[in-house]
Amino acid sequence: MKKILAALLSLTMITATACGSSSDSGSKLAQTAKQVGTPKAAGTSQAEQSTQTEAAEQTTQAPQESTSGGVLVAYFTPAENGENDAISSASKVSFWGEDMGNAEAIANVIAAYTDGDLFSIQTVKDYPLDYNELIDAAKAEQDAGELPELATAVDISGYNTVFVVYPVWWYTMPQAIYSFIDEYDLSGKTVIPVTTHGGSGLADSIERFKELEPNADVKDGYDVNGDDVGGSQSDIEGWLSDNGF
Repeated sequence: MKKILAALLSLTMITATACGSSSDSGSKLAQTAKQVGTPKAAGTSQAEQSTQTEAAEQTTQAPQESTSGGVLVAYFTPAENGENDAISSASKVSFWGEDMGNAEAIANVIAAYTDGDLFSIQTVKDYPLDYNELIDAAKAEQDAGELPELATAVDISGYNTVFVVYPVWWYTMPQAIYSFIDEYDLSGKTVIPVTTHGGSGLADSIERFKELEPNADVKDGYDVNGDDVGGSQSDIEGWLSDNGF
């Protein structure tokens, strides 16, 4: 909360993320990506959780070498934070043979290409998966300056590069991403925002990350229109290649 409240007061513009439904024909490279993170005990600080997370991952995750200096791909998607298991058409894309959230699909491509680890940013609260109800809930959350409590945690100490993938809601990041920024100190790390959106691109992502994580090396990032997510694999991989991954 300490880093966020002042930044949230100026956010009053309106937008919402859109979604695609086309199928991608790319190979299922996501099978090579490792999912990391553990459930976070309610009220536990990141410092307290990190020791528990590291111990849990050592016992539950197989070792995996990274060719990119330690890459974490953290993503937030309503599809994994919904009130029920039914994903609305406005929150999903058919990708690599299964339905998943837009941000999850993009995160899978990035993690597979960079040999990175996947981390799903999940909240204690549930979000409605009906499109109109979702954007209304997002607006109410932003207006209240709410930082939703995170339900998952990850030890970020071993990662040099952190991609953060999420939808743009109302011309800014979801409040869950503000919670993530508030929870983790990304100082000294390369931070790369990646968004899915309905026409607003990266919105104010770069400015917010630079403001709230002043000691991180925040890159320009990448954005994918929600309608294009299903066919975005080659473009994402081209962007990664152009940036040395």
